[in-house]
Parts: sequence; C-alpha cells; structure tokens
Amino acid sequence: MVLVAALILSGGIYAYTYTTGMGTIGITDPTGDIATVNATLTQPEWDDVLTPETDSEIFRPNAIGDETEVKNQFPDAGAHWDKVGEVSSDSDSTYVYTDRTSWDEDLYNIPDHSTLTAAGSINYIEVYMVARAEAAPEQISAYVHTKTNGVEYNGPSENLTASYGTYSYSWNINLQTGNPWTWNEMDALQVGVGMRKAGVILNTLCTQVYTEVSFDAPPLTGYTPTDNLFEITPHPDYSGDLTVRVYLTNTGSLQKAYDYLNMELYLEGSVEASETPDYQLLTLKNGVATFNLVGITGGSYTLFVTGGDYGLNSREPMEWEAGYTVTPELYCEATQR
Repeated sequence: MVLVAALILSGGIYAYTYTTGMGTIGITDPTGDIATVNATLTQPEWDDVLTPETDSEIFRPNAIGDETEVKNQFPDAGAHWDKVGEVSSDSDSTYVYTDRTSWDEDLYNIPDHSTLTAAGSINYIEVYMVARAEAAPEQISAYVHTKTNGVEYNGPSENLTASYGTYSYSWNINLQTGNPWTWNEMDALQVGVGMRKAGVILNTLCTQVYTEVSFDAPPLTGYTPTDNLFEITPHPDYSGDLTVRVYLTNTGSLQKAYDYLNMELYLEGSVEASETPDYQLLTLKNGVATFNLVGITGGSYTLFVTGGDYGLNSREPMEWEAGYTVTPELYCEATQR
C-alpha cells in the first residue's frame, strides 16, 4: 500500500494527512500558523506631512489698481503696472517717474494666492520698491503704498540715492482689523508706490514693486516618512518559502489629500532585498507590493518603509475633500510560496 504525504494549507494553518486506498485519516495539526504578521511598535509618523514650515511667496503686479497718479512712465506705451512688475529689476529699461512737487500714488493689483503655493497662516506682508533719484536727492521722495478693504496705508518716506536701491516696509497685521492677515484680504490687496520729485529739477524713478508674503503651511511636496511596518515571524517548525504581500486598503481617502504617494518598502532577508533597487514600490496606483522569502530557517523578518516621496493636492488641508487622510492603511499577509 502506497502512503502519500501532502501539506495542505487553509487560512495560514498547515496540516499533515495520510491518504490510503480506503480514505483519509486526519493527524493532529501542529500548533501555530505558518507565519505570524504583526505591526511593529514603531511606525512612520504620517502626520509629519502636515507639519507647517515657514515659507514665502512673491506677488508681483499683474493689473492696474485703483490709482494711476504718478505722472510718467517709460516706455510710454502700455500700463504703469507692467513697468514695475518684472521678476528681476531691469533698472532704467522700464520705470515710472515723476517731476511733480506734490505726492502722487500708483496702485497695482496682484494675483490671487490660489495661483501660487501660498496657504496656511500669514506671518506678515512686506511691500518692496526699487527706486532712485536722478542725482543726489534734496528731499525724501518715495514710499511703498498699499490698499486693503478700501483703506490706504504707507510705509515711511525714503531719502533715495542716485543709484537704484531696494526699500520696503512690512505689516504683521492688517491695520484695519487689528488681526493677522487672511488670504481673502491678501487677494483683495493692492500695492504700489507714492512719489514726488527728489529736488528742484530731479526726477524720482521706480523700476520695480512687489510684495513678499511670509506664511506657515505644510510643504507641497516632501519625502515619505520612514520607519518599521510589520514583523513577519515564520513558525519554528516550518521550513520552506513564503510570499509576503502588502496591500494599500484606503486609496480613496488618501487621494483626497495626496496628488501622489510613493512608499519604498524593504523586507530584510527577502529575494528583493538583494536586487537593485532593493525595495518594492507601493503607490496609490498599484496598491500592492510583493516579496519572497526563500529557504526559511526560523527567525523573524522586518518590513520597513525606507524612502519615497509625496505631493499634496494643496498646502491648505481645508481645501481637501471631506474624508481625507494622510495615513495609509496597510494590510500584510504571508503565505506559502
């Protein structure tokens, strides 16, 4: 009579049976699973992606504002705002200027913050002008100028030089409300310059105006938090091979916060750990990463997040869809290979 031994797997449990010509006789199963998979005590700090950092954005004139009083511009064609809206100062290539004794003011609109990566809480706004007098000035002749919610504010009047210099003034709060700036107020802000002649026959010139906004917000992109994820421990009596799979189970909620999320997973002792690259990439698109443990001889194997990167949909979580999360939910299983 021929005896055949077969290893039968069901739900991770292994069992021995002996088959005869008459039927199957069950033998007591060894205790335990082929392998256990447990979450490690330390895990990646996923909330780190929400940690604000101090950043700033530059807002430059992009349209005419409520005032166009400064007498002249060079070249004469076009609008005043495009003479001072360049990214890098072009000195005397484009500018606005005045030879008038009285103070005249220009205001320019700036882009909404939604067109940039600005978000979070505003620390201050600072308005800049790059200006000069035609020669050694005889009097103060320029100041930065703002308007918000229908009210105008000025920086200190400056005594310019014959060479272009940068002058600025910052407001930590909205003077009208007495509170920190809001993004709605920033979107309604106009910035500009006040000017008069620098002497009896000395023009005052301004070649550039812009606003810097300092704010605290989570970075738009960053590196994936790293740490241990799971501990895979084969049964001491099991020798053979295992396949380990890691599934991402809450992709829908993650996509409400992330534009992309790439996790580099590393399983020590796996076949993949000896390859190049030595990790498997788990993303919002593929949803699963697979590893192979060959020639199991006991011990345990730790699965890590060792790297990766991410991009958020916005730096302002309030703009994300309801039900978002930044924390991946992962399921790990080990089966006979």
